[in-house]
Order: sequence, then C-alpha cells, then structure tokens
Amino acid sequence: MPKKRLKILFLAHLLPLPLDSGGKIKSYYTLKALAAGHDVRMLAYVRSDEEMDCLDKLRSVCDEIEIVPLKRGKLQQVCDLARAMVTGKSFIVNRDYRRDMQDAFNRIVAEFQPDVVHIDHLQMAQFVDFSGRYRKVLDNHNVESMIIKRIADTSEMAPARMYAGLEWPKLRAYEIDVCRRADRVLTVSDEDKSTLDTLCSGTANTACVPIGVDVHYFEHVDRTQGSKNILSIGTMYWPPNVDSMLYFCREILPLVKAEIPGCTVTIAGQRPVESIRALASDPSVRVTGYVSDSRRESKDCGVFVVPLRSGSGVRVKILNALAMGLPVVSTSIGAEGLAVESGKHLMIADTPEDFARAVVNVLGSPELADKIGRSGRALICELYSWEKVGERLLSVYDELAGGGS
Repeated sequence: MPKKRLKILFLAHLLPLPLDSGGKIKSYYTLKALAAGHDVRMLAYVRSDEEMDCLDKLRSVCDEIEIVPLKRGKLQQVCDLARAMVTGKSFIVNRDYRRDMQDAFNRIVAEFQPDVVHIDHLQMAQFVDFSGRYRKVLDNHNVESMIIKRIADTSEMAPARMYAGLEWPKLRAYEIDVCRRADRVLTVSDEDKSTLDTLCSGTANTACVPIGVDVHYFEHVDRTQGSKNILSIGTMYWPPNVDSMLYFCREILPLVKAEIPGCTVTIAGQRPVESIRALASDPSVRVTGYVSDSRRESKDCGVFVVPLRSGSGVRVKILNALAMGLPVVSTSIGAEGLAVESGKHLMIADTPEDFARAVVNVLGSPELADKIGRSGRALICELYSWEKVGERLLSVYDELAGGGS
C-alpha cells in the first residue's frame, strides 16, 4: 500500500542555511528528508542578509518558503528580560515572540491546511494552536531547560549563574507543558528521551531520531603527521562553548603544556565573544573566527577537544570530527547521547587532570590517534549517516500518517 503524503508546515527558529551551526545542520537535513517524502512548506525566522542570500538555494529543497525578520538589539533584550521578570514567563521563549510571525503562521495554516506542524525548536511552539486540527511534532534539538540549569550549576560568572538560576525552572515548566501537548516529541538521543520521559511522566509520545552526518562531505581527513595542534570548532558566542574553552585554556592547557611545551591551540567558530578573543593574548592560542570549511582547518589537528561542562542534546561538532577521522577528547557531557565507547571511538575525561592526560596521550601517540580516528569514522558511517537518520524520521511520520497517536 502506498504511503500517504502529508502536508507539513515546517516552523523553523533558524533558517537552515548557511550550514554554519549544529542547529542549522540538523534543521536542513530534517527539512530535506521530510521534503523528499511529503509536501512541505516552511515558515522561518531570518536574522541576516547572508541568510536572505541563501533562499534560492533552499528552494531547491523546499519550494514554498516564507520568512519573518528577527532582530535582537540590546534594548529589545532588556525589554524582553524585564517583561519575563514581571510576567514570570521564560525569557528564552518570550524574547523570540513577534506578532508578524504569529500572523504569518495563522495565515499559512488557513491557506495550506497542514496535516502536521513540525515545530523546529521549542521556542516556536508559542505560535502553535495545540487545539488545532493538525498534528503537532516538536523537534527538540536539546532538552532546553537542562542547558540553562547546567549553566546555573557550572558558570564561572556570577551574573550568568543568577540569571540561569531564575530562568531554568520557568523554561522547564514551559518545556514540560509543550511536550505533554504535542502528538510526537523528537529527541536527538536516548538520554534526552529518558530525561523528557521522566519529566513528563505518564506520556508515551517521545521518539529518538539522532542527528546525522553527511559522511560523503565529511570524508576521512589526511591529518598533518606529528601535529601538536589542539583544535576546537564551535559557535563561539554560545555560552556552553564559551565556558568550555575558557575552562580548557585556564585549567587544562597549562597541564598539557607542562608535558608538551610546543603544543598550540586553534579555536575556530563564528562570532567569538571578547573573552574568547582575549585568549589569543597567549602566543600559543589562535582564535580564527568563522571558518567556511572545517575540513581544511581539520588537517592540522593533533587532537580535537570538546571540554563541555554544560549543554544538552548531541554535539554536531563531535559527529563531524568523528566522521573526518579526527582523534577526539571530550567530557562526558560533550559526548552525551552518542553511542561511543571511551578508548575506542574517542577519549572521555571529566577532570582537568584526566582531560589533560588524555590530550597528552593522543598527541604523543600517532598510533593511538589513528586508531581511535578510524574507529570513530566507522561508527559514524554505521549509525549516523543522514540516509539512516532520514529513514528513522520518516518512519515516525509514517506512524502519524497511519493514525498512530
């Protein structure tokens, strides 16, 4: 029996191009998989002229695209924060409310009559009528409240801890409410699924669809032999990434230098904040800013580090690094949600001393680096190619099409 084609409205917090962040990469390939099997229309926020320039390319994936500008100025942020304090609502959710987005959503629903609204990121759920006739699929890139709670627990900056301590309970309450009301909640890992199942006890609507990798684009990289360069790639204004590299450079790097004095560090990623740029005052540290092709930057990589202490979901940068055969050292939080084994596919270490020792061992042993690099890529090709992930996503939609609740 032929599978039913659904009309899907893809409601996106991020325009999926350019592919310059993990969230956009996930959204792009999710959109691509859905559009291959169903009739999809997308409504998305846009933040920059660069994103506007990508619309024609994106239409090769999804013909019907509508956009709403989203600008976040400092004054707007202050007003949103004040309103959140007064109303008791989540700042992270409310800062992204725009009347223009609500109006566009209502109009498209009336015109398109979707069978399903695919809510890409929790923040976009505020525009959805949960009593509407369409099915609602929440695509949770992370357990959002867990990210903020971990910032409250680990940030070195008192204002950040105070803000996060006030924000995470409000965000968690909203997250639980949306998850309970959605027809399906997609998570990127079994860990996130277990967390949401526990928070939303009594529901049975979660499904794990992992983030994938374009294993044809991220092929095995021929690394510079003998490189002592420690590489990190990530969005360098996202608080967990900022914290991770400040932590690495302050507490771990001195221990590595004591064993390997000639080592260097490259921190690559768009829009590095001032505290990250300041790390380059150390001659051994290079802060590149945005890199258009991480594959080129990865050639000079003795070890790829992910020293995250907060965050949730799955780190696309680890998936990409493993796909390229890079030897990876990560914290448990960084590797959370991946079917990896420490010592086989990568190295996992959680204290500064253990993390430094793992980095030193990888830099000092080309054989170990090559071995875990090969094993990491094999794992990615087996479990995390976008072809395999797309099949799992479409199976969830097949259940919806068949009337599954």
